[in-house]
Amino acid sequence: MPLIAPDDWRPRGIDDLEPNAWRALRAPGSTSIIAGPGAGKTEFLAQRAAYLLETGICPAPFRVLAISFKTDAADNLAARVRKRCPPELANRFTSLTFDAFTKGLVDRFQPAIPMPWRPSRPYDIWLPTKQQTEGHLTESRLAAPVEWQPAIAGISAFGFESSYVGRYRLPLQQQAAQSGPELAVQRWWPRMLQAQPRSSMTFTSLNRLAELLMRASPHIRRALQMTYPFVFVDEFQDTTYSQYDFLMSAFHGSASIITAVGDDKQRIMTWAGARPDAFDRIKADFAAAPIPLLFNFRSSPDLVRIQHVVARALDPQAAEGVSRTEQQVDGDVAQVWSSATKDSEALHLARWLLSDMQARGRQPRDYVILVKQRADLFEADLAKRFSEAGLRIRNEAQLLGKMSLQDLLSDSAAKLALALLRLGADQRAPAAWQHCSDAMRDLRAVAGDDMVGDAQCEALLAGWVKSLRSDMAQLVPAGDSAATLAGRAFAFLGMDSLRRSYPEYAQGELLDIAVEAFRTHLVASALGATSWSAALDAFEGTGQIPLMTVHKSKGLEYDTVVFVGLDDQAWWSHKPGDAEGLATFFVALSRAKQRAIFAFCRGRGQRNKVAELFQLLANAGVPEFEI
Repeated sequence: MPLIAPDDWRPRGIDDLEPNAWRALRAPGSTSIIAGPGAGKTEFLAQRAAYLLETGICPAPFRVLAISFKTDAADNLAARVRKRCPPELANRFTSLTFDAFTKGLVDRFQPAIPMPWRPSRPYDIWLPTKQQTEGHLTESRLAAPVEWQPAIAGISAFGFESSYVGRYRLPLQQQAAQSGPELAVQRWWPRMLQAQPRSSMTFTSLNRLAELLMRASPHIRRALQMTYPFVFVDEFQDTTYSQYDFLMSAFHGSASIITAVGDDKQRIMTWAGARPDAFDRIKADFAAAPIPLLFNFRSSPDLVRIQHVVARALDPQAAEGVSRTEQQVDGDVAQVWSSATKDSEALHLARWLLSDMQARGRQPRDYVILVKQRADLFEADLAKRFSEAGLRIRNEAQLLGKMSLQDLLSDSAAKLALALLRLGADQRAPAAWQHCSDAMRDLRAVAGDDMVGDAQCEALLAGWVKSLRSDMAQLVPAGDSAATLAGRAFAFLGMDSLRRSYPEYAQGELLDIAVEAFRTHLVASALGATSWSAALDAFEGTGQIPLMTVHKSKGLEYDTVVFVGLDDQAWWSHKPGDAEGLATFFVALSRAKQRAIFAFCRGRGQRNKVAELFQLLANAGVPEFEI
């Protein structure tokens, strides 16, 4: 297709960009884009990709690499680019999670990893338990010199992987430990590499191996730089030490241009190893020009004003966002509810939600209940009163074997199997058909210009769906039939094909975990369902109010956010001025499009440790009511 002159290029699928977005889009060098809540960072990245590809600034055969932290974020960005660009250009846009990208490098170039650190082929993905980590730390402490033992004793099992293994830069050749924590890390690596019958690697360790690969193999590093002259990093505030070191070893000193997008005020992953200085580092190391995006396409004007009060507690210099959303709520867009007992809180919340849905014509999934932690405890407190009101809560943190419900619904294989069953249950499901049709080409390794292969895939899918529809019409939704259908869907897709086509399944047991979680959830969703369409609706959560932690709500948005548990018990570790606590509060508030409710219950705890959070709401003019 003919290229477009940069000055003549216009945004695709939208009317325009805000002035700062234009600056960032056309910037010739690396940038750090400060994208606050609702700034439309996914849209911005999609538009920048279209700009680079359609103008030839990123000419063929070069590619644009986008790295995200969650699978659904990577998938959403790739889908957005496919909508904005012709297929021949969109095919040069690679969108992966950090873990999938680094794992792919380790898998592909495993022989180039220095021998002391080289895992077996294949290897397993290991998710160490707290007990396993504690046992390792105890063994390391007992094996350490006496003067090093106190330092090892002070390491938390919870943070060992993220804060110690993730920060340890592997030497090309093994070296003697210089401290207790370093000794514990060095003893951890043989435990992974020499596990039997094959190595058992964590995702943190794979990030580290990919970084080591860049230093050990300059020719691989150069090939990566030549392939990807443009690199996007989403949610940059969550970049860990090992991930940032990989970016440095892979792209520093090259002609590759980095576009880092994120928001310091939403940094709530330091407990998982996120660097607190990521934006400062990329400015110094890559000369990345900071550019703030000021428009807020999510929240109403009054909510944006309230958010700014909290934002200034995190950064006194924070620029105030400009709402681009019409306010649809009359009266207070934010309130604090205070109650004496958990039951009175649950009763009032259930009645209020039902009334608001009826008055405003909203659906249950327009609302979300957020908690700081232990969603299962809040589910137990609320479920009875919600059921009495005819409402259902959906605990997104619920474990289905080894996978949470929320992770299942973003899993690539699970989404594909669900789309297949949707084709069997519904006569018209165009989105599901497109999803399956596109995936079939990848699973059957059909090239983009293979018209015969395309036709064969379409015929295969159509024949299978026809048979599935006939069988589902005869089956009554029940546990055994649901399990059978789940098995049938994955058998059609092919486990080997899924492992070959999706990098996250290439090693380890993630695919098996997802398949088992899918089967478990489909069986539960079928119980009591009047049709297979209703069972699949239940699987997806249609008609249910989601309940999740603030950490799991990152990247999501809802008409109304209800934050339950704003008290000292849930916020037991909070201290005044704590940046991560304030950021957690800010993230919860900024998920709301039209309204935010904060619920405090004296039956759960006091509000001394979180007094500053209530004061911020008061400073923003948020009223408090006794219920």
